[in-house]
Amino acid sequence: MQEIRAEVRAEFQMLYQEQFQSMRPMQSPIEEHVVPPPPTGRSGKGSCSASAIPEDDMDDGSPCLLYILEEDEMVLVARGTEFRSATVCHGMQLLEDEVKVSVDEMIMPDASVPLSTEEIFTVEQAYKSFITWPKFLVKPVSDPSTQEQQKIPLSEDDPLSSLHLLADILDDKPLEVQYDANVFGHGSEVPIYLNSQDVRELASGTQELNISIIQLWTMYMSGVTNKLGRSDDYGFIDPQDIHESNDFDHINMRMISSFRRGKKIYFLPYISGRHWQLLVMSVQDNYALWFCSLHRPPPTQLRQAIDCSIPASMMMDGRSIVKSRKIAWISLKCNRQNGSYECGYYVMYWMTHIVRSHITRSWETRFKTTTPVPEKSLLFIRNAAAKYIVRLYNSS
Repeated sequence: MQEIRAEVRAEFQMLYQEQFQSMRPMQSPIEEHVVPPPPTGRSGKGSCSASAIPEDDMDDGSPCLLYILEEDEMVLVARGTEFRSATVCHGMQLLEDEVKVSVDEMIMPDASVPLSTEEIFTVEQAYKSFITWPKFLVKPVSDPSTQEQQKIPLSEDDPLSSLHLLADILDDKPLEVQYDANVFGHGSEVPIYLNSQDVRELASGTQELNISIIQLWTMYMSGVTNKLGRSDDYGFIDPQDIHESNDFDHINMRMISSFRRGKKIYFLPYISGRHWQLLVMSVQDNYALWFCSLHRPPPTQLRQAIDCSIPASMMMDGRSIVKSRKIAWISLKCNRQNGSYECGYYVMYWMTHIVRSHITRSWETRFKTTTPVPEKSLLFIRNAAAKYIVRLYNSS
């Protein structure tokens, strides 16, 4: 069912782009007079970089929110600047329902832009560049001072209901959560962005979870280990660091750095395609425990990264690898999901069960059932995640 929905969404996006682009005139000989831009602190990308700025476009630039259509919902993907008086973008005459924008801040870098060019297909490729955007998908930014005055704390007593209110609030601007270096072992200038779609998925309880929810849950679980006095036992690796789209060397270096923190057990939430899985590592005892709610084997790329990073981290710590045993990969007998969306919740459940039960060994005796996780346990997980997110918003 998910594959069919993905195909329909992709087909809709293609038809949507073709509809707009077929209405455009051929390359216009209109000349754009260029003035030097102010320094941005970052280099541009290709010929679509914001290094060429028409004079008449600089007069009416105003902050905006950039959306795309996904199924029947508008999804916020970036913050930018719109130039309402502009009539040309990269030599192309703008239609009445189009506007010239620049992408100043990415929220969903991998999202497809609604009107692609020969060089720009994603939000990340449009960063610090000019691009044409449908007017109805460009919204003005509210005055931050007015927003602050109108902010009302959300109830933590019924956090799942509060999520629906929070989703509406985040339609205008995503929640920015400071990246916690104490949790992941390294800092990041880019915060974790929680947008309205992520919140609605969690509120529904019947949709797959985005990576931001798992990142925040990892931060939450780190707080739980601290309160229980088990911070020396459990370490956490950011799922974004080991995402399958990352360069192998990047994944390897992040793991090496993480494994040198001296924890007994490391949690590595991993998403393969659209499916969440969990790797639990013991560097000291040289084993890798694999949890998958569909009982699939570990992806080859992840296994290779682990097999490389463990010996490397040992060498950097001055430990000999001559007599070290090969990493033992163990696929545990774990809960199997019934539906098509629960995988993220199962990963959250397993992490919670391991930490709260203080499991660090004898894994085969603690995990010996393939029955689905009880609904009341999944509801507990959803409530805990919702309450944590509501608290993050209230304290922001």
